[in-house]
Amino acid sequence: MIWQSVGNTMFGYSCWAWLLSRYPAATVSPLSLLVPVFGFASSALLLGEPLPTWKIGATVLIMAGLAMNLFWVRRSQPKADGP
Repeated sequence: MIWQSVGNTMFGYSCWAWLLSRYPAATVSPLSLLVPVFGFASSALLLGEPLPTWKIGATVLIMAGLAMNLFWVRRSQPKADGP
């Protein structure tokens, strides 16, 4: 219980603060949606829990949404003209 409350929290918030210090919050914050993906994967790998099709489908949807958010060219933003 101490590991969960102190160790994981300190690691998680340290990583989060490191990312926020190097990248804009609008880029980093959608990555918090990966928490369930890591939960699914780690429970399947470390604990041998089954990974049903619906969890794999949910993971694919999350990854597709993140890819669209991070890599999609925003057409509503005007392009900056150089000097």
